[in-house]
Amino acid sequence: MQKYIKTGLLIIVLVVPVLIFLFLQGYTTNHFDLPYYVPLRDPVTNEVIRENGDTVFYQIKDFSLPVSDGYSTTNRVSIKGKITVVSAFKAPCEKGCERALSQLKRIQALHQSYPSLNILTILDEEENTLVEKIGDRPKSGWLLAKVPDSVYHAVLQNVFYLIPKDEKQTKTDFSQFSLVDRDGFIRGFYDARETAEIERLMAEIRVLEYNEKNNE
Repeated sequence: MQKYIKTGLLIIVLVVPVLIFLFLQGYTTNHFDLPYYVPLRDPVTNEVIRENGDTVFYQIKDFSLPVSDGYSTTNRVSIKGKITVVSAFKAPCEKGCERALSQLKRIQALHQSYPSLNILTILDEEENTLVEKIGDRPKSGWLLAKVPDSVYHAVLQNVFYLIPKDEKQTKTDFSQFSLVDRDGFIRGFYDARETAEIERLMAEIRVLEYNEKNNE
């Protein structure tokens, strides 16, 4: 009798952990989510706006700008349903700018694996030399938007938040990229001058793709 009890206990010790593991694998999902950026604030009190206890975050909506994909030009752009990396450049494009462009080409290479990935680059419409330089790019999934010089800074600051609202234009425009999800929420900011930051950006693109695929 004691022998059967020991055998039963041994089976429990060996089998139960396996069953728990199989349950967790089959009925739960490993999930890593990215934070949201740019909470909306009350214009009078400057307090963060909440709905039902949750913070309300800024969303980039469809916008009207002359945008080219290298094949055609349109005046209305929708980023809904796309994962978008936003960048901005203004001439002269020197060493740091060249480095940032090469990083964008690395990111664009992910488009082959993730067709929903787009790069949106904001340009001063007066700078044709820079347009020509960036024009020599992989065209699939890479959009160029031309912005008048008079509103260039305001667009970066108030629409895409590449420049904080309380900061004057002290940085080079290309020093920061942002990651926007399919719903227009900003999910990350990245220093374009740092290779480690670009690696983080590429990893977080994969996270958004993975989460979207597993939430279908």
